[in-house]
Amino acid sequence: MSILFLILSTTLSAQSLIRTADDIINQPEKKSGIYRISGTYLNTAVVNMNYGQAEILSAMDKKALQNSNIIQIDLVYTNFPKDKDISELNKQRILNMLSIRSDLIKTEGITWSLVRQMYCKNESQAKMMFHGAVIYYKPNQDQELRRKERKSYVSLPKDDSKEINEKDLKEMFEDDAVVLNAFERNKWKEPVIVADVTGSMFPYMKQIAFWFLLKMNKKEETYIALFNDGDGRSNDEKVAGRTGGVHTIKTKDYIEFRELLIKAVSLGDGGDSDENDIEAVYEAQRDNPDAKEIILIADNFANMRDYNLIYKIKKPVRVILCGTKYRMNVQYLNLAFATGGSVHTINEDINNLINKSEGDSFKIMGKTYTIKDGVIIEKVSKTSRI
Repeated sequence: MSILFLILSTTLSAQSLIRTADDIINQPEKKSGIYRISGTYLNTAVVNMNYGQAEILSAMDKKALQNSNIIQIDLVYTNFPKDKDISELNKQRILNMLSIRSDLIKTEGITWSLVRQMYCKNESQAKMMFHGAVIYYKPNQDQELRRKERKSYVSLPKDDSKEINEKDLKEMFEDDAVVLNAFERNKWKEPVIVADVTGSMFPYMKQIAFWFLLKMNKKEETYIALFNDGDGRSNDEKVAGRTGGVHTIKTKDYIEFRELLIKAVSLGDGGDSDENDIEAVYEAQRDNPDAKEIILIADNFANMRDYNLIYKIKKPVRVILCGTKYRMNVQYLNLAFATGGSVHTINEDINNLINKSEGDSFKIMGKTYTIKDGVIIEKVSKTSRI
């Protein structure tokens, strides 16, 4: 009897943690004059609805969304009648979104935002404005997408004949210059760099390429390890810590770096979303025993395949986290925390993790985190139960 009670209690407890439409509705609203799709390297799919109605009129990319990594959903509506509570209408809109994909509500990794548009004075203006949802997603890395991405890498400058300065770089990458900003703010000397070159990382690797061009003009030698999660191995052949696909170089020659970059990207072949970050960091640590720190350029949307091998890293890891606009992957916070390192986003340097102790709570990018049982976890407050 007691065993049955324990099983039922555990089941009910797990179910109570499942996010509901009410949890989303009870979030604080964001206010905007007129909603605009935000500048991002993610793909976007628009879901159209009418003013005052919950039915979905049309939805883009429904087939592509089935196997994509959905990051963010903005539910968008208008402030007319002024300050009217439309919670029930929005709740039905959210529930109707399940016709696009059944896990959109319950998957905690998908962030929802409620956006109320304020620039409308009457019903006619409100009806002219967008109502519905915008889905931001990372597409599945199929063969066609990988082919296009490889072509993008080939388009990088073929040599260092053009003089590059920091002003050029800032203008070129004004939308999301997270890598360049992190290097500019921190001025790391003789950096040992580890970089993810798996799918969708081209915008950030392009920044590294141009940063290299700037450094090559100064004739500074740099070590870099590029990892692609296995050189095309199938997922069932990948073993944590021994996945392969780590390509290294120490050079002051941009052409050599570009050749290695294109090789590493060409040998990679997608697979699942987990990556071999720790394996690559460990190889860089082994190759550079005197390095003071290791800089990891990581994909915030990908977990680490070898996360449980963090204990092998004995040097501080400075994580430049790419794609943190909507959420932060707590695995990378824990990598920095465990190694006495830091995390760097487009505008922020999180350098004080080493000073955090058991039970401490702190905020990063509007989210609250706490240290429990020696690891950082995100604090999620629930406002309703199923």
